[in-house]
Amino acid sequence: MTGIDAILYHNGFGMAAVGITIVFTALVVLSLVISQLHKLLIIWDDRETYINKACRFFSVLKPKGGLVPKKAKKESKAAYVINIKESSRQFSILIQSIGEPFSLPELIRIAESLGIERPYSTVSHLIAGNLIIPDQKGFFLWNHEAYNSLSRRS
Repeated sequence: MTGIDAILYHNGFGMAAVGITIVFTALVVLSLVISQLHKLLIIWDDRETYINKACRFFSVLKPKGGLVPKKAKKESKAAYVINIKESSRQFSILIQSIGEPFSLPELIRIAESLGIERPYSTVSHLIAGNLIIPDQKGFFLWNHEAYNSLSRRS
């Protein structure tokens, strides 16, 4: 069997039509994506604005009381104070061993090697709490007065 009879027998015209349809559909979709790409790039450039709008929209949908009960907020603040006291004690001992003034990268490297949890965020909290202060020469010092007042608090 050869020629048109073979094409008809093996459904060649149907396969050709399906192939042409697939290729044509893909080309149409590709041309639509390319023609609208500039709109996607504008949205990408202003993504901060769109994210802020979405956050404001979803904050309106949140219940007024918030997701955390008031008792849990007080407990989490107490847990934070206990954690910062423990962290400040650990870092005080560590800073005494390496000496003052010290560099933050060295302090964090040593803290990581000793297995202290989350050294970057802990050092950030200690700086925010004025327990670690800059010496204006690129190094840092331990604020003993702030540490003593923190350790005296209950």
